[in-house]
Amino acid sequence: MIMNKRFSTLLAAALVAGGLSTNVMAADIATTDLKDGQFIHLSTATGGTTYLTMDAKGDFSTVDASDWSGKINSLLGSLWQVKLIPHTTQAGTTYTYSFTNRLSGQLLSVKLQSDVDGGGRSENITANEKGGNTEWAYAAGNALYAIKGDTVFTIGTSGSALTFGATKATAAQSNTTMYLGDVSASAVTLKASDFNALVKANAGRLFFTDENVSSTEKNVLTANKWEAVAAKIKSDGSDFDAAGSEVLYLTNGKEYKNRLNDAMDAATKTQKEYLLVDYNFYDPSKEFNVLKADTIAVEPASATVANFANRTKIAKHHPATAAFTVTYYIPNDSMVIAPAYVQTSIPVATTLEAMHTALPTEGKIDAVKTVVDYLKAGVTLFSTQDKATDFSEGTKFTEAKKFTEAGASGSAKTGQDLIDAVKKAIKEITYSKDAAEKKKQEAYVAKVNAYLTALNGLVITTVSTNSAAALVSTSAIKDGANYADGLNSLTVAAVSPAKQVVIRKLSNTKVLTIGQITSTTETHGNLIATIKTSDKDATIGGDATIAEGLYYVIDAEKEESAGVANKYYGLYFDESPVNAADYVAKAQAFNPYAQFVVSKAAGVDKGNYTIENRATADAKWQGVTNVVDKDNNVFAINGDTIQLVAADDVDADNAYIGFKYITTNDAKNNKFTITSAADVLAGQTIVMVKDSSLKIAEGEMLFTLTPSEETEYGVNEDLINVSYTIYNDADSTYLVKKDGNYRFIHESNIAPADITKFYMIVVDTDSTYVLADGLDDATKMVISTQYKTISAMDLDERNDMFIVKPQSAPASYKSLPKHVRIQAINGDYAAVNAKNQAIAVREGDLKADAYDNLDFIFWLDTAHYENAAPYTYYITKGVKATEEVAASRLYMWNSVDSADVKDANKELPYIYGAGANRVMFRTASIMAQDTLLVPTMDAAAKIDTVSIAAKPAGSADGLKHNVKAGVKNFQFSFEFASKDADNEYNIVCQNNNGKNYVHNINGVLAMGPKEDAVVVNVLDVTPEDEAATGNETINAEGVKVIAANGGVQIIGAQGKKVVITNILGQTVANTVLSSDNATIAAPQGVVVVAIEGEDAVKAIVK
Repeated sequence: MIMNKRFSTLLAAALVAGGLSTNVMAADIATTDLKDGQFIHLSTATGGTTYLTMDAKGDFSTVDASDWSGKINSLLGSLWQVKLIPHTTQAGTTYTYSFTNRLSGQLLSVKLQSDVDGGGRSENITANEKGGNTEWAYAAGNALYAIKGDTVFTIGTSGSALTFGATKATAAQSNTTMYLGDVSASAVTLKASDFNALVKANAGRLFFTDENVSSTEKNVLTANKWEAVAAKIKSDGSDFDAAGSEVLYLTNGKEYKNRLNDAMDAATKTQKEYLLVDYNFYDPSKEFNVLKADTIAVEPASATVANFANRTKIAKHHPATAAFTVTYYIPNDSMVIAPAYVQTSIPVATTLEAMHTALPTEGKIDAVKTVVDYLKAGVTLFSTQDKATDFSEGTKFTEAKKFTEAGASGSAKTGQDLIDAVKKAIKEITYSKDAAEKKKQEAYVAKVNAYLTALNGLVITTVSTNSAAALVSTSAIKDGANYADGLNSLTVAAVSPAKQVVIRKLSNTKVLTIGQITSTTETHGNLIATIKTSDKDATIGGDATIAEGLYYVIDAEKEESAGVANKYYGLYFDESPVNAADYVAKAQAFNPYAQFVVSKAAGVDKGNYTIENRATADAKWQGVTNVVDKDNNVFAINGDTIQLVAADDVDADNAYIGFKYITTNDAKNNKFTITSAADVLAGQTIVMVKDSSLKIAEGEMLFTLTPSEETEYGVNEDLINVSYTIYNDADSTYLVKKDGNYRFIHESNIAPADITKFYMIVVDTDSTYVLADGLDDATKMVISTQYKTISAMDLDERNDMFIVKPQSAPASYKSLPKHVRIQAINGDYAAVNAKNQAIAVREGDLKADAYDNLDFIFWLDTAHYENAAPYTYYITKGVKATEEVAASRLYMWNSVDSADVKDANKELPYIYGAGANRVMFRTASIMAQDTLLVPTMDAAAKIDTVSIAAKPAGSADGLKHNVKAGVKNFQFSFEFASKDADNEYNIVCQNNNGKNYVHNINGVLAMGPKEDAVVVNVLDVTPEDEAATGNETINAEGVKVIAANGGVQIIGAQGKKVVITNILGQTVANTVLSSDNATIAAPQGVVVVAIEGEDAVKAIVK
């Protein structure tokens, strides 16, 4: 292996702290020898070679000492920086210590807590503990300990974990499993993985913390981000070889396309730029060669490469000129980069180009520079032709009449014309009168003349058929010890004496080059370059201070690789399962997948953080954190550069963000539309085609969404998501995934367990959703805009968003139970006559029995509300005291199933006019939501029960006929009369027989088709009328129930139990009254008040 000879003498001087051992074994350190800030090992035995180590996350393990090559993270994890904490006592100053891990930046932190009787832990400690004790005492043979109260807590090592002891005592307890050990001062030869691990924290950047180039110069090492590539090369550099020496190639990641492949027969190779020493300069001494990033003849490899030598004929740089060894020094955290080979031949064309590039910028004369640049363009054109049709072999540059005045391809000028133009411009120079400036101009002209001299005899020697460049030579630059004319392979030799990357001070500038340093006093005119992986004074841990909390994270990495812009720069990270790009354009307060929780690592107050996605709880970034731009909250962590933006706009109390959330009650009380959010498909809904598959189409489809159980998730499990089954009420089908695609299946053909549950994941806005059948290894709905079909696609495919919302305008009137008036648009009010027939009259009608305001008031009682469209009601009215009827209320009723029975006495005729059955009222009471108790018209008959289905045997009433209708003949809705109508409704019976609309026929309310149905307004009543109905104040044998604002007042029920429930049957109060006049709080709306020993009554709380 090629090694830098400088190291043996320099170690003891500039780079090694005094007193450090040079062997692998960690010699024990007495506490009196400890220095503040010193690195040590925590070894498992006296003079041990097994060390306690911590990874970047804070997990403990042990590692055996070695030369550390290939194990740099293990080395850094085993290093602990000691902080001495002084304590003044009567006996003098004593010390306790804190230990900061070099890799993670975390303080050694253990909670002084036992979990077993007598003290101690039931299990060893496998990871650093946040919020633990970080200040420790040490006594040889007693490991680390802390005293708290009357207990001594001790930590030691056992396997890959810490032991924990707790003893009632006031002095250190014996524990011989942890010792303070010195660190090795031996240099670490880095492998590619080591180098990459060291530079990862700052995304591949290197820093010069001491000497550096002048501001006018470019430092290629600090201007790029580097990644090491391992290779093995023969000792003479003539080829790669599996048995060769291991070297490193440092690439900046910049790529070039269309290079020759290994067989040299096609332009299919992709090449990267590598750090190399540029020997392509007309300087036989080969001193002060520049370091640059460029392509090489053959990409680095660890085995022999085809056509290695031949490919160097047509390249500017031999691959070995990019081979380096890199060694790392623990004490000052720096590295030395040393070239392995020097190029011993130089291609002519690139030498000429380099001479032009090296012309001074100071003292340049514009008129001369212009024509020199034209000349250089002509030379480049001359030496980059690959067709004999342009320049045949033996063509002289001075004779080739192929150029324009600007050196471009043409036929007006010869090469000599271009040279003469430069000479003419030099003769016409008027030099500056300023002596200093004139000196610079003369120096510039001297370099130009040297360039002209180098062009003497420029001739094409060979036109290559598989090269991008013709082979040329000049009178001065020919095949020999220093140059190649392109006919022979480039050659290299091992660097001797050893050189390394240095800073060289020239007359008026500092440059980056390679040079020899044998000791701190023998630098051969070079300045030592202290190359580090951070620009901080200490690279232990990090220097970032970040407030813990919730943030958005922006990608602040400007380049994907050297010279290649990062297309995601400035975008926000998003870990949504349906976002394949992993980025969004702006902060999203509604999306927990685009929010991150930042927390400090255990045992640190800064510099080491964990950044977890709020929704997935994955630690996307973790470990050492450094400041890049303090003012803009830009940090480097885990090799990434990120910007943190406080998520102050997030509603921290809303656990349901990120997913569509519908409460159970809202799901029951609404039907929903699911429409495309795409502009070209706006408003189109999911429909079923003949094969039960799905497409998107015009129209409105209503769905019932049934939510699943709520699931907690996220970093703190403080988020909740819900999935839904999607039911199409129109044809009783469920939307399911079957055989890899989505389709509708009739409810009778699918088991409940097989019904697909869909997550509605928020994307782009807080009201557009992706519909997915899972969150992991699942699929989502994607629309073909061409065919409008819906398919199941993987979650990482493109997104199609949907809008999910309740039916935009209810198809019917929606209300809690309350008193109303029902007024036709002609001014008539619905009322009930003495024969319990529904009529339409006005106040004062019928002189003998004039109707007043209270006769027009009805009670709307909820008949059906779960998934109700339309919403249906029982329309009822209180029974007057004079009526000899046992039931308490009259219920509006469609008499269609009794209309075919004629009443002989014509007391209750069901037919009006030409066959229209009347709207009637009959006494009944609610037994259950879909069941009524309907008394007969005579005392001998029993009470009938009318349910949803008609009873097969029928039910007898006073007219001796069968009541065949079910409960739906008593249920009515108020459907909008038109889309544009405001509070204008048709009254619709729910029996759906085609003649279920209420008509006003000359003041008689009767049933008929939708055409010409009566249009009514549903009017609220005044508080005075509300009270006058008697429904709000209920007397029961001396007990009075009065509805009040925010509660119910109960008089005369002291000592009795009272239960109050809402209309859903949920108990809101259950108590025994201690007062004869008590007020109980209750929610707004209708409540049922049940008093011990009394009938239950309803009250309306305001």
